Amino acid sequence: MNCLRCNTPNEEGAKFCKNCGMDMTYTPSNESTNSKSSDTFLIIFISVAFISAIAQFAIQKLVDNWYESPTKYIQASLWLLQNLSFILIPLAIRNKTLKIVGFIITAIMVIYWVYTNVEFMTS
Repeated sequence: MNCLRCNTPNEEGAKFCKNCGMDMTYTPSNESTNSKSSDTFLIIFISVAFISAIAQFAIQKLVDNWYESPTKYIQASLWLLQNLSFILIPLAIRNKTLKIVGFIITAIMVIYWVYTNVEFMTS
């Protein structure tokens, strides 16, 4: 069995490396991988929220009566994208219980958004 730090061969079952003294029972965790994916999810969420907010602002300022023209469908798509992007937040949470709570809250939020905007989209 080789040492993870210095790659020195050691006897099977050794508790410490005979070269550098590292604990041979140490097993590296995948915490850094989880941290990187969490950071990626949060950056994607922030980017989606920012870009869609800028696009919505531009539509509302540049298009007269956007809520009565076909641009309302673009606006609604941006709203839906923003709401669905909230799913990235529970994905970034490491605690399993909090992750489940985050998914439930996100699902409720999206259902509420759809419910409150169906009338707007059909009129």
